[in-house]
Amino acid sequence: MPVNDHTKQAMTAPTTPLFGLRQRQPLLGLVCILAALFFLDPAVGQEGAVGYVSPVDPANEYLDALDRIESEYGPYAVELSDLYLGLGQTLINRGDYEQARDAFYRGVMVVRVNSGPNSPEQTDHLYLLANIETLLEESKTADEILQNIYFINSSYYGEDSPKMLPVLERIYQWYYLMRPPPGSIDSKYVDYERTIELTKEMSKISEAAYGTDNPDTAAAYKRLGDAEFQMVRHMTGLGVTLAPDKYVFNTIGSMHPQTLGSDPAHKHYRAGRKAFKKYLESLEANESTTPLEYAEALADLGDWFLAFEKPRKSRDLYEKGYQLLAASEEYAELADSFMNHPKPMHFIVNLQPRFSEETPMPLEEMNFDISMTVTILGDVRHVEILDAPESVTEHDIREIKKLLGQTPFRPALKEGEVVTTKEFIWQYVIVPEESAS
Repeated sequence: MPVNDHTKQAMTAPTTPLFGLRQRQPLLGLVCILAALFFLDPAVGQEGAVGYVSPVDPANEYLDALDRIESEYGPYAVELSDLYLGLGQTLINRGDYEQARDAFYRGVMVVRVNSGPNSPEQTDHLYLLANIETLLEESKTADEILQNIYFINSSYYGEDSPKMLPVLERIYQWYYLMRPPPGSIDSKYVDYERTIELTKEMSKISEAAYGTDNPDTAAAYKRLGDAEFQMVRHMTGLGVTLAPDKYVFNTIGSMHPQTLGSDPAHKHYRAGRKAFKKYLESLEANESTTPLEYAEALADLGDWFLAFEKPRKSRDLYEKGYQLLAASEEYAELADSFMNHPKPMHFIVNLQPRFSEETPMPLEEMNFDISMTVTILGDVRHVEILDAPESVTEHDIREIKKLLGQTPFRPALKEGEVVTTKEFIWQYVIVPEESAS
């Protein structure tokens, strides 16, 4: 099923590009996750569907069905689209990426002939095509396909239509799964930039379509605030390699930024603060928002202020959340359990240590307890591992201690005031590499 380069270019080149992708190495496990996220076999659950295949030899069954439909109804019969989608998924499972790519391209051609060049019915094919192109190290082509998905759907529905929200969400999840986790040393400026573009668009559409008091609007503004603040933390806290006007170096050994003096960093900081304010306003406008939900939102914003070395603002927000609960008849009993022990800040992922070569990688999840002190500034001190498995070497223990020492924690409250917690016992989790990725 060869598809010539001219046809591929016509199908992937967007008219108005919006998003970008950086190059990545192929990851088999990742494409399986993405395929599971975006793909639903049209032959499943459809009575009498032409795409049904027997479990004996799915690829050959699909090819036989394609031959039958083509011979009876022609090379662009409507039914062929679903069959090419199913065939492509089967070929992915076999690891035959070249043939899978051709199947998805064929499916796109069928949809466009029958429904028009901007028909959203081709979207599922295109997502899987982007995955395949990434596996085949064709990152530029994958980027063009993602841009085209946006262009096709925005042309069909309109850029400001609420029907664009699921499309933007899928593109967001695609980028999110294809990049290192936020806060990782492997993250790039462009990763955060794309997240900001997508979340900003979702926030704008949601507020215009559903109003400020809608829970989806609140969630969109929280995600936007997190994205902007993650950018600042990346630019100022990790000493990443960027153009000199885009970051300032961090004080060695701390995850807190040394300064927000960089104009681009300060711009994102202001944008993040504004987005979080919109998030709080949205929660406040919604009558169904509980005092606990609002208190947690205040604490989330407090986390960011503390990460950017603004302890007074963070303390005010933490304590305001406590007071809000204490003053509520329904939630007063939860006040004492609100922030009653430290925990990693809400934007921190469970970063895994870089083990020595002598350490066998765990096949199952490992859990062990760690004793530490968490200061009122969220800094981790006096880390002691209490029950490390025998397979974890001294080198690995030093790596874990170093990682925790660089992890900002949300401090605890006692009787409504931020306190330092000594000898705090926290469970550390190490997951197998496959699960971590």
